Amino acid sequence: MNKKGINYFVSYAHSNKKAALVFLEKFEEQTGAAKLFDYSRWDDRQLTVGEKWDKGIQEAIKKCDFGLILVSPALLASQYVKNKELPKFLSSEGKRCFPIMLAEVDFKRHDLLGLESLQIFRLDFPKFKEPRAFTACKEKRKEDFVRELFAKVHDWLEENYNEN
Repeated sequence: MNKKGINYFVSYAHSNKKAALVFLEKFEEQTGAAKLFDYSRWDDRQLTVGEKWDKGIQEAIKKCDFGLILVSPALLASQYVKNKELPKFLSSEGKRCFPIMLAEVDFKRHDLLGLESLQIFRLDFPKFKEPRAFTACKEKRKEDFVRELFAKVHDWLEENYNEN
């Protein structure tokens, strides 16, 4: 069976790079074993020396099937994300995005830049008082976090991109 190629774009704050890389490594373990789709990630680490970075980012957003927005206070503080990346996903004709709570944000006090209109993925577990961000989870729960997120992304793709 031929797998359908899926391109996804990752938006994260550079100050969260360590946590983002841990998340992405775990997410790629899930996508690498996917039955129906062949996932291909793009993030700004793929920009090459001398490349016009804004143009590279904008082209990657145009080519992607969806975006993973790794939400944190640092991401919300980024003028580039606010002005150049999020509008491509949040406009009425924008691409689908999956906002993921990488690090805790204060829903009452932080400007969510329009993401408040979307369901932001956090891990909800029976023993938790409230759903948790990826960085607030212990190692075993990080695996659960990513596996549950992958299932939601994969199910959405199956509904919207599967040719069968």
